[in-house]
Amino acid sequence: MSIVKIKLIETKDHGFHVTLTANDNRFDPMDGFLPSLPSELESSLSDWQLAYHQLGEVRKIATRINVKQITNYSSSEQKRLIKTYMNQLKTDINQWLDSSERRWQPIREELIYVFGLLKNSGSEIRLFLDVENSKLRRLPWQEWSLLASRFPQAEIAVRARGKGELKPYPNCSNIRVLLVVGKSAGINTNLDIEIVEKLQEKGAEVICLKQPSREKFANTLREKSGFHIFIFSGHSRSEEDGTIGWISLNDSDELSIDEFNNSLRYVIDKGLQLAIFNSCDGLGLASQLAQLSLPRSIVMREPIPDEVAVKFLEYFLAEFTNNKSLFSSVHTARERLEHFEGNYPGAMWLPTICIRESALDKSLTWQELTDNLIPNPQTSRSLLKKKTSLYLLGAISLLVVGVVIGLLINRVKPPEEVGNRPLQPYPEQPVKPISPEENQTEQTRYFADISEVPNGNWLHGGSTTWAPIRGKVNPKIQEVFPEFKLNYKQHPSLPPGSGTGIKMLLNGQISFAESSRSLTDTELEIAKNRGFQLQQVPIAIDGIAIVVNHELDVAGLTLKQLQDIYTGKIKNWSEIGGYNIEILPYSRPLDSGTTPFFQENILNNKKFGENVVFIPTTTQALRKVTANKGAIYFATASEVIPQCGVKPLAISYESGSDFVAPYKGEFVPPENCSEQLRNEPNLEVFENGTYPITRRLFVIVKKDGSFDEKAGEAYGKLLLTDEGQKLIEKAGYSPIR
Repeated sequence: MSIVKIKLIETKDHGFHVTLTANDNRFDPMDGFLPSLPSELESSLSDWQLAYHQLGEVRKIATRINVKQITNYSSSEQKRLIKTYMNQLKTDINQWLDSSERRWQPIREELIYVFGLLKNSGSEIRLFLDVENSKLRRLPWQEWSLLASRFPQAEIAVRARGKGELKPYPNCSNIRVLLVVGKSAGINTNLDIEIVEKLQEKGAEVICLKQPSREKFANTLREKSGFHIFIFSGHSRSEEDGTIGWISLNDSDELSIDEFNNSLRYVIDKGLQLAIFNSCDGLGLASQLAQLSLPRSIVMREPIPDEVAVKFLEYFLAEFTNNKSLFSSVHTARERLEHFEGNYPGAMWLPTICIRESALDKSLTWQELTDNLIPNPQTSRSLLKKKTSLYLLGAISLLVVGVVIGLLINRVKPPEEVGNRPLQPYPEQPVKPISPEENQTEQTRYFADISEVPNGNWLHGGSTTWAPIRGKVNPKIQEVFPEFKLNYKQHPSLPPGSGTGIKMLLNGQISFAESSRSLTDTELEIAKNRGFQLQQVPIAIDGIAIVVNHELDVAGLTLKQLQDIYTGKIKNWSEIGGYNIEILPYSRPLDSGTTPFFQENILNNKKFGENVVFIPTTTQALRKVTANKGAIYFATASEVIPQCGVKPLAISYESGSDFVAPYKGEFVPPENCSEQLRNEPNLEVFENGTYPITRRLFVIVKKDGSFDEKAGEAYGKLLLTDEGQKLIEKAGYSPIR
């Protein structure tokens, strides 16, 4: 059960130190940095919360309303306002999580890679957020486009920090469920009771307490048999920071977890596995119960309308009792709340899994609970009689089958008599855990420090962006390892590029590939269907430069203007302050790694405009740009910035922000450009993320246990040595280490 974990710790640098790990060590841990919450994101979260709390159905059941001035709107006006805030919140959280911070980008790309592997293997995608900041816990992380668009099946859990070891399951013969119905003014709790009591049809024992006294509640918690699941329906609330929670036990008693510490600790020690608070804001309840060693809870992060709460409980229990995992059950139940979004915008965000980290490796399903039940002594004797009869019948059947098989064997010649060599089963080769970046130690400063570099002739191919790296690095590797012979191979008919190289690797035409983009879901799926995996090893950071004819009177472009040019929305330079000249946009073919990267990250997956001309090679494209005053082209910075006939443009993230040039110092015009004096890529702005268009370069390795795998791994390790990284920098790319 693979669970991807993201830990965010606030730092003095006005942001969060990020650690990315997996509970099953599927990949090596990664560290990064995410900028602090933007004030716009905090404001949009607060605006949505306030507007949502003022809905009539929410105010009726909520006991914690934001202490701001309440404005009275009509129901339809209120819903329109909430949707506006909701959409703004989605926009703001995506701007934050799609930050161009260079220390965050590797984390984002690694998530895409690992989630792609899980998706292609048919595994659930589970994300565990280890965050203490209360605002982070209340954000709708599932609206991040990386999840919402690429991996909508992902479900998120929030860490609940607890103490003590996990307790064994209750020592009883039935799954025991305790339902407590508390103060229910404005809530139809009868529906909750009907839903939970249906669990009896699944063999569960359901104990229901309706507005119990404190004594009755405490005594039930202390029943010797214990409970597997605790469900609370009624009013509850939490502090704003999500640390303390209360439940309204009846019309007169509101109690905090602290008031029943001993009784709650007793039922948890007896093996309580899950608490469900199908009520108002419950983050504080989950936090306090985890401190008492409860492994997992399901709570609402804001007050939830009655009809939504009832349906969530119904949907969740239907999935869970059908032997779905906790993550999968909550995910499906949340998605099925979609029809409430018209009346309660944001209702799908509310159900939240809170789980202790120590409970991640222990799956919880209905079948798991059933398998750990203790047989009822009253039925054991009858079961023993039935088992004895079955064993006797089985023994007789086996004896008969054995006699028949013996007779058949005596009538068939052994393989050596037939003259054929008996077929041996092909041993399965274990697939090593995917490790996107090999750990580098202090000893790996030089190529010679790398061991297990295999002798042989190794064909490799792919990205044209890699050409300068191959030119600098490969000859030096050959000097140290003359028997590690590297030969670049081009496809006989397809144009060179990342996609072509990966295709050749999948087809067994080369030993490893070089790519200037991440692996796609399709490529990972093809590898899976062919019985192996693909690994991408990041080795450098590359900047994408936008170049135009040197006579064009445009100094820079925003990312939005660049998008509009390549989607065909802007067709004349006069539309953005230039001469009245038709824009002639050029691009490499889609097999190039640069082109799909540009389409995804700059065009936001929109189609290229009909006026875009695809040119096979960068050399040909540069000739077109040099010859046409209205031309524009994009390519890796090290390839095009030193060229004398074109002008690299400065780029800004948006209108009003600073323009950043991809070259060092002052621009060298064509008349001064020579072999001795040329424009050079500004690696510093690529590394620190101030230049908007950067990406990582990868070695792609086929994980199939073959010698090709060893060659690809060795090549990646060599490039990640200090010696390799310095050569990469000399080639015009930013080292990743």
